[in-house]
Amino acid sequence: MTVLEVAAVGGRALVGGHPLGDDDGADAGWGAYAPGTDLPAELVELLVEWGRAADDVARSGAAPRATDAVRVSRTGRHLAARVSVALGHSVDYCDPVTGVRVPLRAVRAVTRVPEVPLPRRRRRGRARVSTVFDEPTPWGTGLTLAALVGGLVLLTNLILALPMVAGLGFVGLLIDLVVVAGLVPALWLNRRVPMWRWAVWGAFAGMGVAVLPLLVVAVRGPAG
Repeated sequence: MTVLEVAAVGGRALVGGHPLGDDDGADAGWGAYAPGTDLPAELVELLVEWGRAADDVARSGAAPRATDAVRVSRTGRHLAARVSVALGHSVDYCDPVTGVRVPLRAVRAVTRVPEVPLPRRRRRGRARVSTVFDEPTPWGTGLTLAALVGGLVLLTNLILALPMVAGLGFVGLLIDLVVVAGLVPALWLNRRVPMWRWAVWGAFAGMGVAVLPLLVVAVRGPAG
């Protein structure tokens, strides 16, 4: 069984090996797979912009788990599924970020394909990849997660540090701050990872709020 490949190389989206966006024979790449079938103009435009965005991410050197790289991969899979539905043919999606080939077989419908704005390549200067494939921000889920993590960090810090600060005063507060500061670099690395970023900022908030009661205890001085 012949399989149609959807990929992106050098800033160009490829369907069946044919780069989209060419004026000469727009269906040359998939005519042998689905004779007489054309891809919707909207889908072709999205694929073209996706190919450019994938190239921007590749040039930026972003890691596969970076936010922009994940968005490029996920959007590419959705667009490949739409190609399979539109042409009624099996598709292999070749991920431009990881190089992994994802087989899409017997796709009949794409239940959720986010209609997201794709960035235009800047003609001058370096393209910003931080705006690739903007998606709705999950404020409800994110803030709930941040609140839970923040409360847990606050409670844990107070339980562990209050007795020490009560006994040692400002010395105990300084020790607590040093311990907390040691956790900041590891948390900071995940500040842009989807979902984890909410936990990171919640942890920072919990640490910050915990300083206030600990400072009050330290000002009162060592017990006894």
